[in-house]
Amino acid sequence: MKCPYCTSEIAREALVCPVCRRDLFLFKPLLARIAELEAQLADQPAIADLQARLRALEGQGGTADAAPLAPSPAAPATIGAGDWLRYWGMPLLLLLVAHGLIVVLFDLNTLYLRLVSLLIPLPFGFLLLRNAPRSLVKGALAAFAMAALAVLGMSGVVAYTDGVPWLPQGRVEWREFAEYAASVGFSYLTGMLLGRLRANRPVVLAEAELQGNGLTLALARHLVSGPPSIEKIQDSVRKINEVSSSLVAIGTTALSIYTGLKGLLG
Repeated sequence: MKCPYCTSEIAREALVCPVCRRDLFLFKPLLARIAELEAQLADQPAIADLQARLRALEGQGGTADAAPLAPSPAAPATIGAGDWLRYWGMPLLLLLVAHGLIVVLFDLNTLYLRLVSLLIPLPFGFLLLRNAPRSLVKGALAAFAMAALAVLGMSGVVAYTDGVPWLPQGRVEWREFAEYAASVGFSYLTGMLLGRLRANRPVVLAEAELQGNGLTLALARHLVSGPPSIEKIQDSVRKINEVSSSLVAIGTTALSIYTGLKGLLG
């Protein structure tokens, strides 16, 4: 067999490449599976024969015993324009409505607005990534963009009703503006993290993915009890990723509460 890293010829029983000294322990089950699939494909009819058979069936108008076409595998879930409208635009609208009711219409204490602003974005971030998890970098950009638009909209409403400047004036007002927007953004981001944990998608870790996360892989190897195997290491890596995501969600929740309420509570 050939080493998957340096393509040198090595013995099939080797666990370490004698040329490049790379570890083959995790990669060998994948190579064995590929060889098995290649053997199965070799037993299948050639594509040219299948095409000729298909043309013959089409020429005969099809036969009664023709096998039905197998259904194509389901495409992975994606976030469409409708999802963004519901789960990104709706919290933006609800935040503006809540501000209008609490501050403009009923003239209540702004503490109620801050509390509502922490609660509204959370479930929408959860629903956005529950069925179609995506990169949290893009999610964070979307979260803080929505938060900034919401706070700008609230400021615009106050400017229209009270005749004050729309944008903050001075360093203190800008800091309060940024902290309020950050609290809304962190709340939305927390919902996204919880949505990713709730998705419970099957996790299949290939060798390339494991090699790309050396720290997690090294920790997983130390946590595995008994003889190491690729299944045990994969399960350990999955648990480490779940715990780290939970800790990040707790951290963003704390940041959201702190930035949202510290100005009001002192």
